[in-house]
Amino acid sequence: MKTKILLKLSISFYIILCGFSCFSQPREIVNLNQDWKFFQPKQEIDFLTLDENSWTDVNIPHTWNNKDIQSGGKVNFGTAWYKKNLTIEKAEGKHYFLRFDGVGQYAEVFVNKKFIGKHLGGYSAFVFEITDFIENNTQNTIFVKVNNELNNSYPKDNFLFGIYGGIYRSVNLIVTNNLHFNLEDHASNGIFVYQKKVNKKQAELRISCQLKNESSTIKQIILKNTMLKNGNKPVANELQNIELKPVGMQVFNAKLKIKNPRLWHGKNDPFLYTLKTEIFNNGELFDVIIQDVGIRYFEIDEEKGFILNGEPYKLYGVCRHQEWENIGNALLPEHHKTDMELINEIGATSIRLAHYQQDEYIYKLADSMGFLIWAEIPFVNGYKEGADDNALQQMTELIKQNFNHPSIFVWGVHNEVVKGAVVQEPVELTKKLHNLAKNLDPERYTVAVSNIWWVHDHEIHELTDLQGFNQYTGWYGGNPSGLENWIKNYHKKKPDIRTSISEYGAGGNINHQSSDLSPPSPKGKFFAEGYQTYYHEICWAAIEECPHIWASYVWNMFDFSVPEWDRGGIKGRNHKGLITYDRKMKKDAFFWYKANWADSPVLHIAGKRNDTINTSNYIVKAYCNFGAPELIINGKNLGKMQSGINSVQFVSKEIILTKRENKISVKARSGNKMVIEEFIIYVE
Repeated sequence: MKTKILLKLSISFYIILCGFSCFSQPREIVNLNQDWKFFQPKQEIDFLTLDENSWTDVNIPHTWNNKDIQSGGKVNFGTAWYKKNLTIEKAEGKHYFLRFDGVGQYAEVFVNKKFIGKHLGGYSAFVFEITDFIENNTQNTIFVKVNNELNNSYPKDNFLFGIYGGIYRSVNLIVTNNLHFNLEDHASNGIFVYQKKVNKKQAELRISCQLKNESSTIKQIILKNTMLKNGNKPVANELQNIELKPVGMQVFNAKLKIKNPRLWHGKNDPFLYTLKTEIFNNGELFDVIIQDVGIRYFEIDEEKGFILNGEPYKLYGVCRHQEWENIGNALLPEHHKTDMELINEIGATSIRLAHYQQDEYIYKLADSMGFLIWAEIPFVNGYKEGADDNALQQMTELIKQNFNHPSIFVWGVHNEVVKGAVVQEPVELTKKLHNLAKNLDPERYTVAVSNIWWVHDHEIHELTDLQGFNQYTGWYGGNPSGLENWIKNYHKKKPDIRTSISEYGAGGNINHQSSDLSPPSPKGKFFAEGYQTYYHEICWAAIEECPHIWASYVWNMFDFSVPEWDRGGIKGRNHKGLITYDRKMKKDAFFWYKANWADSPVLHIAGKRNDTINTSNYIVKAYCNFGAPELIINGKNLGKMQSGINSVQFVSKEIILTKRENKISVKARSGNKMVIEEFIIYVE
């Protein structure tokens, strides 16, 4: 099916509608996700020889190997081809760009069988201008060659998560006038908002604007920046008269001052202003970019942790992978929204987007919902010789493409790249990435993540502004209680290191039930949900008592695929999620955190799925964040339950159940409403 873009017609209609005698329409964005063709040959083949009958119909987003990655079988590595036909009515003075939001992992783009460009890296956007390659009023064909084989980029393997292939994020055609904001600085929007001086009385912003004049003459333009409150009320603006030369990209800075700004304050008040940036020439609008801006300031203290707008603000939350069961990473907006709503339900204040740049929609949702975001690149699971340039490229893309999101407070430069002794290569690359990030964005922090938490004096721990530790004591050896001891001992030895718990977690399969709280083998086949719950109870109770831990993140919010794993009873699956892979079942640990973090009332009995036991001796455990619940056993009220490990955990004394069926109920009053939770347990 052809896509026809009638630019001249739409412009003429706009002129008639608005009553202008002359008007230059600003940029137009045309989504190209529908009606693509797909073909994966069994062997390497040139698109010039592709048989027209070989193609199948697909829409974007698309991936070809979700099934193999999720089944734990052999990953379908290799090359595939995509193509799309479209007819464009070219207009004089217009420029045409293709923007790909994400292609995994290596892409080569052709228009009308002419090579346009290539991109290495599966998680960031890229843009190519195609003006000189498209033909007017006839069919144009876009070919995209995609390869997901391991290459000279990060990530380096499939051991921690799957490397999908495909055009798995949106594709857009962007049409601009000769005068426009730059699209080709690593696919940024060409406008960067620096929050130079911000407090509760005044905000001073520097707006760096990248402009291009692609005509053949000097143009006298007006660059206008307007900050709007509530979408339509101007609170600050600046007009600049600029002589714009036809010499490529030029940078101009604007300054906006806002008195008594309403600050973006996380989930308490995620208020967003609207920044409108416009280019005018001879009274005509040539380009405009409208984006949300959240004004805030923050710092991280060695003892007090994260401070937002001058006030302590607790950062606790989860890590998130960009994949769903049976869909892979080719997610639609509704999948992203569902994930963010579930994370919001649990009461998290922060999200670590591990271990790569995610869809821009995620960052927009975080802005509007008030999450603080840890964003990072996939320099993960060890060093890969020859991939330094690609790591630096991905860091540049991550920062430039997401620079203006108020939710992002830190740039992650690596995760678990050193396994033991000092290895100089990752040390040197980490230094480069830190310096690059600080040069591109001096206002945000950098952070690195280590899993060698027992080596206090390792060089790799002191190269970035902040340090994260993946701490799995109680899962990969030891006991969950060891986390508290480590936190206190490390802080005593390294008081100047601003420390976070970047990952902690344990596997739990909801189909695996046992009363045994002994740690399972992390590579075994049986992951009792009860142990996962116990692990998280111990760990969170320790973390919440340590204010110097500036953030902590559960690994992971959702179960996800790992092609090379065969653990926990399902091949290719990591079971550390608080919610099952299909998003249908919330594990007990989910309700533990919801009771601790959420403002909404929570009453939940832990262990309800372990509903058949072989002993009459039993202890009931419940989570309640609005007071001590009462316990009822087989209709008999035993009074209020005892406080447990913290303020939301409650436990009973040991009770004696009857043989066969027992009804266990807990109840507590929330305002004028009595909340009741109950289940049936059988004693064999």
